[in-house]
Amino acid sequence: MEAQMHMQIPLFNGEDHEIWSIKMKTLLMARDLWDVVESGVSEETKKDLRIKDMTALHMLQMSVTDSIFLRIGRATSSKQAWEILKADFGETELIQSGKREDLVLEFYDMRMKNEESFHEFIEKFMEVVSRSKFYGHEITDQELIRRVLRSLAPRFNQYVINVRSEDYTLSELLYILGEFDRELASQNQEAAQLHSNNKRGRR
Repeated sequence: MEAQMHMQIPLFNGEDHEIWSIKMKTLLMARDLWDVVESGVSEETKKDLRIKDMTALHMLQMSVTDSIFLRIGRATSSKQAWEILKADFGETELIQSGKREDLVLEFYDMRMKNEESFHEFIEKFMEVVSRSKFYGHEITDQELIRRVLRSLAPRFNQYVINVRSEDYTLSELLYILGEFDRELASQNQEAAQLHSNNKRGRR
């Protein structure tokens, strides 16, 4: 019961309704409230179901920003509030298809910047991958490996020139590249320190 009370309510700000609705539905199901949101309640409903409905409505109100709350503030049931949000922000097949196409383009256009660490780049890269998969674009690990190798900054050229995509699993490659980048950064830092010391020594 203690754990139930501390479940974090996902916040909806008007973007990514599909993701928020899945999280929220799971939370409502965990609290045994989804049935009243899905089916609604009538005036003749027993008191305990009306209480469940108001609890679910309260959770929905708490799960949105103030600007979104204005849209559901006058809803008198959790079902009504849920349907308002779905009507205003729900993603139709056309919208999902558009998002999928945008994410696929972003995936193939991603390039690592010279000033980025490998960790920073791969975090952004994998977020695009996860979103692409969420919207239905399946990407194999071999394709991910090829894209990672082609998207790296020039400082990786000396290393990846001999790497074949079939030699490693995705997790192995990400680990190896991360270690290589850390080692390279350490070497550059040592070289910069040595250069600084030499300059001071010549004064």
